[in-house]
Amino acid sequence: MELFYHLLVNPNSGGGQGRIAGEQVIQYLKAAKLPYSARFTTHPDHERRLIQEMAVHDLKTFDEKMSPDEVYPLLVVIGGDGTIHQVVNELYRLNKQIPIAYIPAGSGNDFARGLGLTREPITIMKQIIQNKQPKECSIIYYNEGIYQEEGLALNNIGIGLDAAIVYETNHSKIKGLLQKFNLRSFSYLSSVIRTLMKQRPFPILVEVNGKQYSFPKTYLCTTSNHPYFGGGVPIAPNASVHNEKVDLVIIEKPSWLKVPWIAYHIFRKTHLNKKFCHYFQANKIKIVSTIAEHGQADGEEMGERSFDITFTIKKQLFWY
Repeated sequence: MELFYHLLVNPNSGGGQGRIAGEQVIQYLKAAKLPYSARFTTHPDHERRLIQEMAVHDLKTFDEKMSPDEVYPLLVVIGGDGTIHQVVNELYRLNKQIPIAYIPAGSGNDFARGLGLTREPITIMKQIIQNKQPKECSIIYYNEGIYQEEGLALNNIGIGLDAAIVYETNHSKIKGLLQKFNLRSFSYLSSVIRTLMKQRPFPILVEVNGKQYSFPKTYLCTTSNHPYFGGGVPIAPNASVHNEKVDLVIIEKPSWLKVPWIAYHIFRKTHLNKKFCHYFQANKIKIVSTIAEHGQADGEEMGERSFDITFTIKKQLFWY
């Protein structure tokens, strides 16, 4: 079986890393005389329109029984966590089970970290070329009852602190100025500090395996598909894209004096058994938050609202 590589590139991901990675991959494919096409996004959510076009004209489901001389059109996504999030959700909306090859080129790259991928575009492209079939990985499916909303997340879905940080970062008045001088990390750090000071505790109700749990002073509530969020923070060390479990981590509002201690244990991956942390792992988890809080899915804003949201696992094919 031969492959035709359909590249979907977000050139603006990672402050321009997407463009650099895309150009490197294209030059490599040209030098290797391998067939490809390339589409570049030009504005937010453009990934969805491009996937709609490609699903009609270029892409198809994978069949292990394809003949050796048949050419399979492989989707190769180059971008960050937001890019791959948009692609997976649009394929789900179109009811297309199409394998995805992914080359990370974002600022956080948590999904690539969860998959164990390197950040080197050509190394990943060589692996893609060498592989002959996709692998099945778990991703989170969520169904939100209040707003009748459903979707998929590859990394995590958060309510509270992490979602408020996403909002603060995206709407910061100095974000554009800092990015202009290539200070994206400082922009994120300043948002973290501001949000840590402003975030108030809120009540949530959790239902796991038929049992209900109440947490009146929730500070951070994140449902994870793999260990990482926020660009490599191991918030859910036991989570894995290779099992069929949803991992939920809840951290209650700490005193200021305990924040460094909590951060220390999180980075050491020793926080799950501490009193400030509550951890669940199950096939299905439900969360109810009656107080309006910010939400995020793979770093994409879900708005400031109440939530009645159920999480399970679905499968997605990845070529790596």
